[in-house]
Amino acid sequence: MSTACIILAAGRGSRMGERNKAILRRGSESFLECIARTCRAANVEEICVVVAEPHGEATRQEAQRLGLRCLENPAPERGMASSIALAFAHALSDFHASHCWLWPVDTPAVSPASVRTLLARADEAAIVIPCFAGRGGHPSLMARAVWAELAACGDLAEGARSVLRRDPARVLRVEMQDAAVVQDVDEPIDLEILA
Repeated sequence: MSTACIILAAGRGSRMGERNKAILRRGSESFLECIARTCRAANVEEICVVVAEPHGEATRQEAQRLGLRCLENPAPERGMASSIALAFAHALSDFHASHCWLWPVDTPAVSPASVRTLLARADEAAIVIPCFAGRGGHPSLMARAVWAELAACGDLAEGARSVLRRDPARVLRVEMQDAAVVQDVDEPIDLEILA
């Protein structure tokens, strides 16, 4: 089984005071670097970062430093679903993997062991979602069978959630021991409690 990863890094960071989350630091690494390192430790073969203004240039520079490809979202004001749709349309034509991680850049602390745990369950469902204490988190693992639906999610009322809810039988929620799967860094206080 081969895997790719789409890192969503096109947000404005409005709740973070308009700060660029991709280059926020966790220890000595940027959030983008943390995720890239984890992906590589779990043998992810292709990584693409979705970027947009106002932080596009700084995120592209960091991605370039890390050897990652970027995809520009020209209409980030349409929300996260627009980035997801754009990325999976790209994945359908450019990725050779059988599965793709969908990974928001503000969830940087997930361990390689957790990624491997989720990957081990990939044959059980088209969509694998990590959970902690019953709460769904990130990154989610998407089989190629659902990529076309995700590529069309930009116009759906609930975006990617509409795809997840279309057929609950194809979604596997895996309870994890890693609280990092639900640790989104949305506000400055979240930086202080990040593991």
